[in-house]
Amino acid sequence: MIKNKKTYDANFTAGGLLLNEFKALEQILLQEDFELKIQREEENNNVIGIATMSARKRILSEIKRRYHTAPIGFWNYFFQWNDTEMKFGLLYLCFKTYPLVLDIHVEVALKKFITGNTMTAYDIQMRLDEIASKDEHVAKWSNKTFDKINVQYRKAVKDVGIYDGANLNRPNNVSPLFWQYFESLNENWFLTACFLKN
Repeated sequence: MIKNKKTYDANFTAGGLLLNEFKALEQILLQEDFELKIQREEENNNVIGIATMSARKRILSEIKRRYHTAPIGFWNYFFQWNDTEMKFGLLYLCFKTYPLVLDIHVEVALKKFITGNTMTAYDIQMRLDEIASKDEHVAKWSNKTFDKINVQYRKAVKDVGIYDGANLNRPNNVSPLFWQYFESLNENWFLTACFLKN
C-alpha cells in the first residue's frame, strides 16, 4: 500500500474539514474563473476572514487542492446539502486529496469498526509509526507533526459524527439520496469508508 516517498504529506494539518471556509467561499467555488477569484480572495480577504496572509495562503492552498480533487459538478450538489452532508462531502475530498488520511482511516478506523468499534489516539499513532518505519519521507516528520495529524484526523471523523471520541459509529440522519450521489460516481468505497457497506 505504501508507494514511493512523497506519496504522503502532512498538509491536512492546515485545518481539518474547513466547513466554514468552504461555505464562505460559495460564490467563488461556483464560478468558472475559480483560480482568478481565489487569487483575489487571497490578496483581499473579502469573504474568508482569515486575518494573516500566511495563514490565509496556507488554508487557501489546501482549499485549491481539494477543489481540483472534486468531481465535475460536485460544488453544485455540495451547496444543496445540509451541514452534516456537507461535512461528509468534505471528508470525501480529504480522503481523495490526502492519501495519508485515507490510509489512517482504512487501516485503523475501518478495521476497528469491524472488530469492535473503539478507536484511540494510540491506535492512530501506531499506524503513523508503522508508516514512518517504511517511508523515509514520513520518518523525517517531527513528533509535533504526527500529533497534529492524529488530532486533526480524529477531529474530522468526530465532526462528521462517525466517531464520538471513543467509539466509531454509522452515520445518522443522512438522506439516502446523499449516498446515491457517490454511488452514481462509482465511488462506493466512500460508503464503505463511512461504515455503510462491508
